[in-house]
Amino acid sequence: MKRIAWLTVIAAMVLVGTASAAYVSISAPQTVYVGDPLVVTGTSITGGLTRPTLEPGFSTDVIFYTLKPGKSEVGRELIVVQDDGMFTAKFDTRGLKPGDYSIEIIDPTRTTFGGSSKTQQMLALVDRSGSLTIRSPSAQEFDGTLDVRGAIDDLGSAGVKIRVEQDGFVIYGPEYVATNTNGEFSVAIPITESGSYVVAFYDNKGYIGSTVFMVSGTSGQTPGQTPAEATISASSSASRSAPAYFAIDTKSGTVKIATSTGIDWVIEYIDEDSEHHKVNEKGMSDPEVVEVAARGGPIYIKVYPMSYTDSGTVQISVSNADSIRVSQTASGLFGDEKPAATQAAPLPAVLALLALLAVVFVRRG
Repeated sequence: MKRIAWLTVIAAMVLVGTASAAYVSISAPQTVYVGDPLVVTGTSITGGLTRPTLEPGFSTDVIFYTLKPGKSEVGRELIVVQDDGMFTAKFDTRGLKPGDYSIEIIDPTRTTFGGSSKTQQMLALVDRSGSLTIRSPSAQEFDGTLDVRGAIDDLGSAGVKIRVEQDGFVIYGPEYVATNTNGEFSVAIPITESGSYVVAFYDNKGYIGSTVFMVSGTSGQTPGQTPAEATISASSSASRSAPAYFAIDTKSGTVKIATSTGIDWVIEYIDEDSEHHKVNEKGMSDPEVVEVAARGGPIYIKVYPMSYTDSGTVQISVSNADSIRVSQTASGLFGDEKPAATQAAPLPAVLALLALLAVVFVRRG
């Protein structure tokens, strides 16, 4: 009889859990152009309801997967349900390969979302960079302008939008320039110094592609100007489970910090006021760049890949600093210290209770 009573209680719990399961639905474009952000929206309101079935403030992860050659995680974002039942997640697609992808919202208990929920969606990334042809030289001598000429297949005279970045800062655009009937464009963009310039191209569909121009020679520095600060660097291996940590001894003024490229890096740093900051604005092909106002004290850096499947060596370059070094102790400042595994972790309370019930049933049986 006691066993029957226990089964009745468990069945009732299952029924209550099923009845109270929440509704959630996620949505994203079916096609996204490589380089454009993937924006995922969601709601927990269904039918004629006016209130969300998930409590405002509920949070969980939305994961972005590539499906070929095998399913693997590209990135994840934490979503938080708002008062209107809506939530949003945004993923960077720069540097990703074209192909089939999917998004999925994680059910934290596997019973939180009801059966009518839409928790997954397929989508395709399309690379349009092959339609872009650059005809101006990638290496140019400084003369006060950046020569940008080329053509875009099947664009015609619709015009192309151009954006130019130097050291992570936009110095031109985004602004449309004219194209002829063959999709050809030509524009001279004013610049004030030599260096590396990233030029990105868009049309009314979205991102097309980008190219890098290197400008060398005299940059018009006037007499008496202070030359640019020397750059120093350090490198370390980094993954999501084992981030790289650095300590920087700064000089007074603006300190510029930049990662290497090839992996979509995330920078976290603690400034001289012990404030914790996080920066992830670029993708695989562009460095993450941070500028910090310093007073000559230490700054601590934590770097790791955006994707849980990536790992590699990150090089951190710093200007206006006396030194940068790999730090063995900075992890504690970020709250990443892990207790030594000297003893086995205790069983979760639910498992311990089940184990106790099993012993009781065996003894009474």
